This record gives sequence, structure tokens and C-alpha cells, in this order.
Amino acid sequence: MKLTIRPIVFLLLSVFAFVACEEEDKNPINPLTADAGDPEVGFVGFATILDGSLSTNSMGKPFAYQWEVNSKPTGSTATIENENEVFAKLIGTLPGEYKITLTISYLNWEAKDQVIIKLSDDPEPNLLAVAGEDRTVEIGNSLALNGAASILGGEQVQILWENVSKPENSSVTIENPTLIETTFSPTKAGDYVFKLSLILGESTSQDLVKITVLENSSNQGPILINEDILEDRTLTNVFVSEPEKLDYLVTSDVAVRGAKLTIEPGVRVGFEDGAGLMIAENASLKAYTMLTETLPIIFQGKEAQKGYWDGIKILSKNPPEYLVGIEVRDAGKLGYGIQVGSGAKLFLSNSTIHINDGIGLDFQINSQLAEFKNNQIKENTIAPLQIPASLMTYVSFDNQFQDGAIQIIEGKILSGVDNFWPTFQVEYDVLDELVIYNGSTLVLSTGAHLNMGNDQGIRVISGGKLRILGEETAPVVIEGKTKAKGAWRGIYITDSQGAVSSIMFAKIKHAGSTPIAGQDAATIKLGNGAGLKVVKTILDEGKGHGLEAAATNLTIEFSQNIIQNHLKNPLSISAQVVEHLDYYNKFENNGENEVLVDGFHPLAKDGGEIVWKGFQQRIPYVIKGLSKDLVIQSGMRLKEGVTIKMQPNSRIDVQDANGRLGYLRIEGNEGNPVIIRGVGEEAGSWYGITYSTNHAQNHIQYAEIFHAGRLLANNFSAAITVDNVPQGSLLIQNSRIAYSGQHGIAVAKQFIDLLRTSDLTFEGIPGSEISAWE
Repeated sequence: MKLTIRPIVFLLLSVFAFVACEEEDKNPINPLTADAGDPEVGFVGFATILDGSLSTNSMGKPFAYQWEVNSKPTGSTATIENENEVFAKLIGTLPGEYKITLTISYLNWEAKDQVIIKLSDDPEPNLLAVAGEDRTVEIGNSLALNGAASILGGEQVQILWENVSKPENSSVTIENPTLIETTFSPTKAGDYVFKLSLILGESTSQDLVKITVLENSSNQGPILINEDILEDRTLTNVFVSEPEKLDYLVTSDVAVRGAKLTIEPGVRVGFEDGAGLMIAENASLKAYTMLTETLPIIFQGKEAQKGYWDGIKILSKNPPEYLVGIEVRDAGKLGYGIQVGSGAKLFLSNSTIHINDGIGLDFQINSQLAEFKNNQIKENTIAPLQIPASLMTYVSFDNQFQDGAIQIIEGKILSGVDNFWPTFQVEYDVLDELVIYNGSTLVLSTGAHLNMGNDQGIRVISGGKLRILGEETAPVVIEGKTKAKGAWRGIYITDSQGAVSSIMFAKIKHAGSTPIAGQDAATIKLGNGAGLKVVKTILDEGKGHGLEAAATNLTIEFSQNIIQNHLKNPLSISAQVVEHLDYYNKFENNGENEVLVDGFHPLAKDGGEIVWKGFQQRIPYVIKGLSKDLVIQSGMRLKEGVTIKMQPNSRIDVQDANGRLGYLRIEGNEGNPVIIRGVGEEAGSWYGITYSTNHAQNHIQYAEIFHAGRLLANNFSAAITVDNVPQGSLLIQNSRIAYSGQHGIAVAKQFIDLLRTSDLTFEGIPGSEISAWE
């Protein structure tokens, strides 16, 4: 056998050598012309195409390619992918010039050409072609070409897909070559290379993708995945012509570690019972398709059953990859469809998460959100979404949620900017205390509905602001998750630092579980330096007060509101707040339907009058708190309809102080007098009103002063006293003074002319109606 082979081999080698020499001898001129393409501009970290397609061999024979780097910026690393093919890719690590040589060879001939590639380190290129990952697919019609990850640079960009390589004797049709996402139809199996070109003005960017087309394998089952993914891997659409068939089946828990998992359009990934997918901290997941009707990316159970497989856990701390056009269903054995872990960042759009056990999408505390648009989350057993409060502002209004409330966890909002929570078809369940601070604003608009968890509250502090902007027919609702009085704490605003929160057209219910600050529970409570405007809002079914505003340095407006069904008073406020209450506020069915007023600080105002208005329902002010006295140290008016109840042993003093001229003008009218009386029916229970200022505005008309003139040891008493030291004055008309402990009105005899009276009525006065003392 050996004696037979050797002569044959020798003969063949001799023939080949002769033929080669003969062909070279007949063509002494080198038939090769190398063309390395035009100079290109690319970007550090991105592939730049090297194009040798214009190289030729005049003999018409195939020839070999060799790309190599001749020079590069000092310290850089340069890599050429596919260096032995007509199209190659250069990737450089530093900006600058890279000189690349193309050598083509045929037999003993070779030819060279050089091209200069300039790489920029622009972190955000304005034009970048990205043709997608190389992949393998099954032959069929409408196979995807996806350049959606490209940066287009504007509406004027020109887009062109071209087929630059295909199997011999094959043909290929590109459906719409000028669209960034399109399809192609090959005629036979083999390798197809496509070039994506973007042209904008004088700038051009190109990229290549190789798609290996396999023969039809419709009788095959899905590709099994049963171990961790430790190197970059792309899952391609295996069964193109059978889109309902699983392309891959995950048979156990699989983690992606230190690698990137890319999933192409049209891929369907199934999971065995109890299996799951975890993207580790040093890994990433990219699943991108805009062809959601025809080529969605689907993660599903091997069987269509809620809770069949674990779900997808994303822990990646790498820059977020696109999750676009995916569908996640049948998961939830661990309580979620997708869970985003602490430190991980999600980019999700145009996707559907449905038919899962537990929560559809679960964001853990300290997770992050890059984009969240146009998703549908529905038919999950517990909630569509669980998310920290600070991330809700990144959830676009065009998302759709159904079947359960959005669960808010970790309530800190400290971004320093406006945080808009969209109004969706579903409500919000707030499971943690909301804290709005650091100059941040929480904005709730028309129709929003918050259900507060048991004993939770809303704190607006340190320059924070709350803006509630409902409409009459679609108010914002904040109420207890448990529908009962005292289910949650309420709203507390303090240290607003000039910011003014606003509540308009809202319903706030079931607050007052425990005091959110101070001693008493309230639906809304203001601390020192708070700013708040409340208009056309209902406070209902509270376990404490409606509004407590007894702190200092408040900025407040409170008009046309209704406070009803509270166990305590509708309002508990400082005397300084009263002037900011509107006549048309209504108080109904409260445990103590009176307004508590604390007179601890004197009533004093620079540059204007203090005006107390009554209420349409004649709800009284009860002076009670750290001080039960009213001390007036600037101009003050009491308007018609005002009713004031004074505690036993209390008084009203009108004084000049600190450069201000004090006066008290009481302005009732014939059908609607001002009433100042004791809290009970006891005659002489409180001391009365003392005028210690000589001011022309000291005027009482149409008033009723009851139960004053408390008896004093070794001194007289009266319902109204015009003082002599300091000197006082008073004009009183059309008024009634009744049930005094001693006199009606008292004035020093030598200043009797400083008291002017007309049309007075006295009743139940044991002493003198008007007493002039010596």
C-alpha cells in the first residue's frame, strides 16, 4: 500500500507546482490591487468597519485578506475582528490615529494598501451605526435586521441596509432597506453579512452583522439551557417559521455571571417548574425588539400556569441594557415576575408582564430606574408593581396597570426636584411613611388615589413641598388602606423654608391613628415654619383634629374646605392663624364642632390689621391652649358672625406695644352680631375686655358680650373696662351686655368723656350698667 501511494502523491505535487509556475510565468505583472477603503472616523470603544471590498484580482480568482495595525496612539490597545475577511472591525481603546494595512495575496503575489482611522473619545456620539449581534437563525421569511440600538443623530439621517456577502448561488431580499428595523428573506442556508450605513451631512457611520442561516429544523425541540452563562451569549430565533414553539428551555436555575446575555427578536424562552434566571452584579441582559406584534421576546413557563417558574432577578450593576418588547408570564414562584435588586438599574419599555403569581415587577430598596415607558402590567395576583417612592417619577404616564394597586415602599423623596406621580387606572398603596425633604416636591394630580398603610404618614420637611392638584369632578384621594377612622397618621408639614405646599380639590380621610408630632393626632398638622394652602378640600373621618396649626411662623391659607366626622375639633390653631380662615369653610358632625384657638402669642401685626372672620355656620372660636387669653397689640377687627368663647378666668386685653398702636374694632351687623361669651352659662366666668389704648378705631357695634366681669377681691369688675393707666377710649353702639359678675361697663370718672355709648341693652347686671370709678 505504501509503495502505491508515494508515487501518486509525488505526481500530484508535481502537477500542481507545474501549473502554478506556468500560470505565474504567463502573467509576469501582479494581477492584485489592494484597496483598504477611505479614511474613517470612529469612536473609542465602538467598532469601526474596515472595508476591503474594492480590492481586485484581474485574473478573476479568489484571494486572501490580512488586516493588521501598523501604528496606534501610545498606550492604546487595538483589536481587529475578522482580520482575514474582506470586512473587518477595528476597536481601539484611546483616541487618535490608527494606521491599518490591508494585504491581499494570491499564489506568490501580494498587494498592500493603508487606511487611517481616527477615533474620537466623545462619550455620546451623535451618529453611530449598530447593526446588532452576530447570530444564528433558522431559514424562513422575514428574518430580522435590527439597528434600533444605533444613534441616529436627527430626523435627516439616511439609513441603508446592504447585503455584502451571501452563500454561493443564493439570493437575498431586504424588505425595507431604508428602515432602521427591517427584515430579509434568504433563499438558502449559509452565512449572510449585512452592512448598515448611516449618513448625516458629511458624517458616515457603518456597522456589520453576520447572520448564519440554518436549514429548517422543525422537528427539533428547544435548545436546553441548564448551566450558568459565563461568556457572552446571544439567543437567536431558532424556529422562525413556528413562532409559538419554544426556542430555548431553561431546565434549572441559571445565572449570568461576568457576561452579557443578548436575546434577539422573536425568541421564546421557556422555563421548567421552579427554574429561574438571575443576572448577577457583573453581568447584563439585553432583550430588544420593536416588532412586538410579530417578533416579541417571550419568557414563559413550559406550562401556562401562574407561579410555574421563579422569575427574572436582575442584580446587575453594569450600565443598564435595553429591555424592550419583552413579555414575562407564568412566573412568580418566588413572588415576582421580574425583580430589580438593590443597586441594579432597569430600562424597560413597550413590554408586558402578566399572568404571574405575586407582584408583576418588584423594585427593591436602592434599585434604580433609567426608563419605564409604554408597558403593560396586569393579571398578577398581588400587585402590578412594587416600587420605592423616589422611583415613581420615572414611571411614564403611558404605562398601563391593572389588577391591584401600585405598592409604594421606602418612602424617602429627596431628589431636590419635582416628583410627579401619574394618575393610573389603579390606585397607590403606600406601605411606608412618605418623607418629602431636601427641597423635593411630590405632585399628585387629577384622580390620583393613595391608600395609606396602617399608622403610616406623610412628612413634608426641610424645604419639601406637597402639591395636590385635583379637580372638582376628579379629586385627589388620600385615605387609609383600612377604611376606618385612625387608620393612618396624617400629613405633617414643617420647616418649609419658604416653600408653600398646596392642596386643592382633595379628599383626605381616615387619619389620626397616633400623633405624627406633638400631643394630639390630626389629619393635617403644621409645625414651625410650615407653608400650606388648602382650597376646596374635604377632611373626613379623622380620629383626632382636622387641621392643627398652632406652631409659629406659619404661612397658611384655608378656604372653602369641609371638615367633617372627626372625633375632636375641626381646627386647633394659634390665634395668629385665625385671620387666614375663610368665611365659607364648613365644619360638620365633628366630636367638638368648635375651633380651638391658642392665645399664647400676642396678636400683633406690622403694616396692617388683623381681621377675624366668622363662619357661615357660626362655628365658634374657643380660646384655649397654652394661654386662654387674647392680648391684642396692634389693629384688629372682628367681623359679623364671629363667635368667641372664653375660658373661665380668661381676658381680652387691648394694648399698645413695641411701637404698635393697638385697637379692637368689633363690627357686627343688625342680623349677624359678633358674640363674645363664656364657654358655659355661668355669669361672671371670665374677666372681660379691657381697652388700654386711646385709639379712634376702638369701636364696638352690634355685639353681644356675655358672662364677663368676673369678681375681683378688693376691686371692681366689669364686662368691658376702659382703662385709665394707660388711658383707653371706646365707642360702643347697638350692643347687648348680659350676665356680668358685677358691672356692665367701667370707666374712670375723670375720663368719662372717652366712653361714648348709644343704643345699649343690659341684662342680668348685678352692679351698675355703666360704672364710673373715682
